[in-house]
Amino acid sequence: MRDLMQSSDTQRGSRLRLALPKGRNLKPTVKALRAAGIALEGLDLDGRALRQEFPKEGLEVLLLKNWDLPVYVEHGVADLGIVGSDVLAEVDGDLLIPLRLRDGRCRLSLIGRPGSFPQPGMQVRLATKYLAAARKYLAGAAFSAEVFPLGGSVELAPFLDLADLAIDIVQTGATLAAHGLVELETIEEVAPCVVVNRAGFQAHRRRINEWMDGLERAEVAS
Repeated sequence: MRDLMQSSDTQRGSRLRLALPKGRNLKPTVKALRAAGIALEGLDLDGRALRQEFPKEGLEVLLLKNWDLPVYVEHGVADLGIVGSDVLAEVDGDLLIPLRLRDGRCRLSLIGRPGSFPQPGMQVRLATKYLAAARKYLAGAAFSAEVFPLGGSVELAPFLDLADLAIDIVQTGATLAAHGLVELETIEEVAPCVVVNRAGFQAHRRRINEWMDGLERAEVAS
């Protein structure tokens, strides 16, 4: 792993490598970067290329799945990236987290059918891919739950009676309404977060600080 990382560093020289999240956070992230003066001209958001080069800007962009992105940044394959706080809460990693973006925020919520919030002492079935968040939430809940780990389409679990409840991300609530479900309780706010590799920060301190200042001046981050 170390040899691979060293080889990768040698090939890209002094270029900064930025990891962007595929999925719901991609467009808000690119919008925030452009508002801060980081144009990313020619970035192809809809193509199949997972690695795109911008030689004039001394920049490479990786398009990664949310759950993989923190691993790439922590191990120095990318110098910095942007990923949801929901993912960061589920993975162990030694990362700097200097900013949270304002756009793209949503909620991690308990969802189910209307009126299905458990009474104290009840035992229910709960589906989620956010296992750490579920453990933390259930530790303070008045009810207990058997947890079903799922990788996706979590809202289908209470809709199709695999589980009584689910913990999942909610943005507009349109998907829930289409399946006859509602938010029963908001667990926490979720925001896209800038994450930085510690060694990458030392190597590119000035440029990364300029980017962070630009995001703050554009009032797209806090």
